[in-house]
Amino acid sequence: MKHKKNGFILNTAFVFEKILAAVVLIAVFLGTIDVLRLIWDTYIVNFENIIQYEQLNDMLGQILLLVIGVELVVMLSLHLPGALIEALLYAIARKMLLIPKKEGMLEILLGVIAIAGLFIIKKYLIDESKNDEDQKTLDEHKVDFVCKALPIFCRNRKDKNHVCTCQKNEENEKNEEN
Repeated sequence: MKHKKNGFILNTAFVFEKILAAVVLIAVFLGTIDVLRLIWDTYIVNFENIIQYEQLNDMLGQILLLVIGVELVVMLSLHLPGALIEALLYAIARKMLLIPKKEGMLEILLGVIAIAGLFIIKKYLIDESKNDEDQKTLDEHKVDFVCKALPIFCRNRKDKNHVCTCQKNEENEKNEEN
């Protein structure tokens, strides 16, 4: 009975995790629209005004925040250690970018040390054989997504080692017809 209860709780946690990932993805999409509107207003509508350092810095900070959101969705979806490290790398890079230019040498040094530490962790503490399998899984997800979105890309791929989802479906349909 206890095993069933733990399984139910674990499955519920996974469902909530996927729902939260979808919410973050929706927020990133809406934030992207906001960034595009900001770029339109700044560079197209008010093109005669010179862009200030603070404006560009704020815009880059917003874009990096959206990238961190996307990395968070990947981390929640795939549960890969590499995804966590990439999300942390982007978060540290964003923090370093947003340091005011009047202060910050110590903060920049700490950021560089933190990034170096993440690279050391990735190189020496993450199992490479498992990491290669995880990267193949991530690459398959990327290819399958592109194949579903653009089936013509799937049919014209140079790499024949990976069979896309749409190719598998077409092969199954051909086999059923014969």
